[in-house]
Amino acid sequence: MKPDFVTGSEVGIKICGIRSLEDAILSIELGASTLGFNFWNKSRRYVTRQQVEEWSTSIDQKIEKVGVFVNAKTDEVTSLLEDNVIHVAQFHGDESASYCEKISKSYKTIQAIGVKDSRSLNEISSFNIDTILLDTYCPESYGGTGRSFEWDLGRKFIQSNPQSAVILAGGLDPSNVSEAIQLVRPAAVDVASGVENQNGFKDPTLVKQFINAVKDSPLSR
Repeated sequence: MKPDFVTGSEVGIKICGIRSLEDAILSIELGASTLGFNFWNKSRRYVTRQQVEEWSTSIDQKIEKVGVFVNAKTDEVTSLLEDNVIHVAQFHGDESASYCEKISKSYKTIQAIGVKDSRSLNEISSFNIDTILLDTYCPESYGGTGRSFEWDLGRKFIQSNPQSAVILAGGLDPSNVSEAIQLVRPAAVDVASGVENQNGFKDPTLVKQFINAVKDSPLSR
């Protein structure tokens, strides 16, 4: 099952790495399609289940919440989904194809792939998941680096896999997201560090500029 934010006619906008209720509300008010919460405890954007549960009472229930996981136990992931703490599970670690498919049979899922070169995309064929997030290859941090990969690789992947919904991530910010959308033509874009201040929280001006740039891009009109 595909997440709702990748199935519309416009380019979806995922603001990831939400670390506070203020960041969540800000992103929604400015036009984000979905929010991402990082449950990997080694991430600087790590949040707990309790935090997200508390924030959820103040978050519009129409907004999809994506949980980002790195090699988590399946019980941890499914519990969050079953209890509606999150609506989508994003696998960003070294999870096997069987691990991902087991959860994707019953829930909305996203498989993240670290793109290093054209060979990096070959492994996608082993996953039976129809929503793919293309991010910059970085085995130490599993994403969120603020670095981009060669966008032409993403464009070629989408052209070769029209059945997949592709989310573009990695180094996006207000200054380059429109160009990236026009070149790659993804179903959605994902940003974390590109809209953060020096303290790692979302910057209202940058979030607004990013969302406006996406909505003003030709594919979103």
